[in-house]
Amino acid sequence: MKTDLIKLLPVFLCITLLLSGCGSDTSETEETVVTPTEPKKVPSYYPDAVGNRWVYREVNGVEWERIVSEERVIQGRVYRVFDYNPPVEDAPFDYLKTPSYRVTQNRVLFFVGEEINRYFEVDFAESLETEVFPGENVEVKVRAISEHELIFFRIPPIGNFQWDVLDLKVKGDIIFLDLGGAKLPFEIHYLITGAVVGGGAVQTPAGNFETTARIQYKSKITTSILDEEDTTEETTDTVWLAPGVGIVKVQNEDRVVELIEYSVQEEF
Repeated sequence: MKTDLIKLLPVFLCITLLLSGCGSDTSETEETVVTPTEPKKVPSYYPDAVGNRWVYREVNGVEWERIVSEERVIQGRVYRVFDYNPPVEDAPFDYLKTPSYRVTQNRVLFFVGEEINRYFEVDFAESLETEVFPGENVEVKVRAISEHELIFFRIPPIGNFQWDVLDLKVKGDIIFLDLGGAKLPFEIHYLITGAVVGGGAVQTPAGNFETTARIQYKSKITTSILDEEDTTEETTDTVWLAPGVGIVKVQNEDRVVELIEYSVQEEF
């Protein structure tokens, strides 16, 4: 038995050398190096470098400029901030007048918490007081919300893809001042959906953009008071995005806005 083991020893040594790589004719410096394939770069449809600049014009001739002015940390996240010239009013649902945004690997998000709270606490409250309860001595109080971002679009914009831009429920009370402050609770459901519906060339004063993503945003508000629901008609905004440029055109039933000038840093 001992003799048999001695005879097999060279075989075990050979197998060990093969498994460990020893005895190979190729040295460590001569090993084949595999270069990883570089992932394909997705073109940016929302360039976000500080200093980028766009100028837009409405059909009525009103023009404004927006510039990526700085970075700002909000609720622990880093956002880019737009400066407008001339200054614009807060408009949380105007995609050309958002105050702050951030770009992740697969999404572009707008920070709109403060603006949405202000919209519901002031504008929407006033509309309930004057339109739903005209002539009544009422006061509308809307509770602050925690939702603070809307998803402008997903990267890359894929045809026929739909997502929830904002799905928000806001609660409040209608206070009847002539009835000892009796409260009538209500709920508002604000829903915006986005969908990539096409693309193609778009002609603007800033130039002809051969490739764009055309996105439709549909929004509706449902107000629930007791067992009654009232839903506003859907409104639709269409936005055209060009790779390497950003928003080049916005259109809805009330207005058309086009890009007339821009200066965007080239991305590498």
